[in-house]
Amino acid sequence: MNRYKKLFSNSMVFAIGNLGSKMITFIMVPLYTRYLTTAQYGQSDVLSTLVSLLTPILTLSITDAVFRFAMDKSSDNGKVITNGMLVSIVGILLFLLLLPVVRIFHFGIYVCVLTYASAIESMFQQFARGVGKSRLYAGTGILMTVITVISNIILIVLFGWGLNGYLASMLIAQVSGILFLVVRLRAWKYLSISNINKKLIWRMLVYSIPLIPNMVSWWLSNSANKIFISLMVGAAANGIYAVANKIPSLISVFYTIFTQAWQISAVEEFESKDAGEFFSSVLKATLNALFVGVAILTLFSKLLVHVLSTSAYYSAWQIVPWLSLAVLYSSASSFLGTVYTSSMKTGALFTTTMIGAIINVLMNLIMIPVFGVVGAGVGAAVSFLAVSLLRIRGSRKFVDITVKWFTPIASQILILVEIYLLHATNNVFSYVGLLLIVGMIIIINIRPFIPLLKKSIQLIKHR
Repeated sequence: MNRYKKLFSNSMVFAIGNLGSKMITFIMVPLYTRYLTTAQYGQSDVLSTLVSLLTPILTLSITDAVFRFAMDKSSDNGKVITNGMLVSIVGILLFLLLLPVVRIFHFGIYVCVLTYASAIESMFQQFARGVGKSRLYAGTGILMTVITVISNIILIVLFGWGLNGYLASMLIAQVSGILFLVVRLRAWKYLSISNINKKLIWRMLVYSIPLIPNMVSWWLSNSANKIFISLMVGAAANGIYAVANKIPSLISVFYTIFTQAWQISAVEEFESKDAGEFFSSVLKATLNALFVGVAILTLFSKLLVHVLSTSAYYSAWQIVPWLSLAVLYSSASSFLGTVYTSSMKTGALFTTTMIGAIINVLMNLIMIPVFGVVGAGVGAAVSFLAVSLLRIRGSRKFVDITVKWFTPIASQILILVEIYLLHATNNVFSYVGLLLIVGMIIIINIRPFIPLLKKSIQLIKHR
């Protein structure tokens, strides 16, 4: 199969499996904003953020190694998942030693249990994807989302458990996902004491351990904003930030679906002679789509916040454009990161991510006291832009990626103009200007696809 067709085909499989579940999660925002106070919603977001931080640390990021080694045709899949589970079990035993400590923190037990439930579920899910069971991977996501929605309605709406109900729903979904995957994968056929292999564990840890500081730094770039907001402005402000973050997550939904397929193609095509051309073409198309998405979300940011939340959260629209840009550059950084993971040079990821994290922390310390929550959004966008630029340069050591800069630079300038007009909109001329700017962004970004569309139409006509 042609590699572009295969990438498209895999993307469709993951889209069918994930798009519905991701959209349901997005639609749940009005429920959370209605039944949780801004402070409770802010707390829930911080706790979810802590789980995402602790997972790679307490599990040595072994989940990523399970996926990458499962994709390697020379690997014994039974040994891969067995040794991955062994590393996780050792982490769980260490966690048990910490129980007396975490009990002193509010929701500490919840955070730790969710961390390990999430890690084990993710390991089985990534293993399924690595061995080619893409439909099972996607189906698990749907199941977990449906269970989350049902348990949210029962525990938050009917029982009135508030934040406790939100956390319990997350745990129920994770445990359900683990049980479903174990049964469907027939995991007992893979797991065996005889599969324990010290050399393989060492190779997997050499791959995964460098990802820990990288992921921690990535967390600082992507999620530490919430901690800074909570400390410097308050939990209620973080609730507003969390609502604003849900809207750009629409872009993340589509990119996440795409990247699940792209990671497979990146590994398979990494050694090909024209890998640089392939990576460059896909990066270009990805940036084109992302800029169009950011322009449209920015245009409708006020309307979306109004529809999805109550008046207490309305000021969130001011943060949406900056967080949309942050998602754009975060996605670009993630795309370029596959160059490093495909080459198994994971240590090289750390430097770029750390620089981005430092920039984000400094921007938070400077911008939040001056501009409030909006400053956190600006800081996130700037830090991810820095990481993207650094990775474009660094990735060329492994793959010859070329970027034609006119379109991304022009698109970025136009989006900044759009943000200005959005704040200045108070008459018909401002609205016309907004529409013209968005139209220009769409035109310059879809232009590269026009020849492809013409060829597709011609092929259809000849049939």
